Amino acid sequence: MFIGTLTVREHLCIQARLRTTFPRERREKRVDAILSTLGLTKCQHNKIGIAGILKGISGGEARRLVFACELLSNPALLFCDEPTTGLDSFLAEHVVEVLSKLAKTRRTIVCTIHQPASQLFHMFDKVLFIGMLQPNAVLDFALLTTRKCFKTLKDDL
Repeated sequence: MFIGTLTVREHLCIQARLRTTFPRERREKRVDAILSTLGLTKCQHNKIGIAGILKGISGGEARRLVFACELLSNPALLFCDEPTTGLDSFLAEHVVEVLSKLAKTRRTIVCTIHQPASQLFHMFDKVLFIGMLQPNAVLDFALLTTRKCFKTLKDDL
């Protein structure tokens, strides 16, 4: 939950103060590092905004700000429930790129995602299909979306 009249930086600084016991200087360095990591440096002085009332940051920036708040406490595991819901394909891809980048920093990222576009599907390291099994439905989806991955893997060998 955001206070729309705060800037991105102000919001993160308040969250850092609530979530950590670091001295002020260390908190500010942590906020700077997270802003940079998540590509929020350009909008750090922008108001978060209030829908229909106060113009603010984009949906993708708001989604990354949620991740930024969670990263303040440096968790080893992030569980992301539908991180791309409501985003257009460009912003959805950007959010998944950020998650992929975070996964490379010795964190475990677990996401639930429904019907990902093929370019998003290929960005995940490991995939587990869960759902009501319909004959061949999961298999058909897996074959359609992973064929390119296997071809690329074969070409690399």
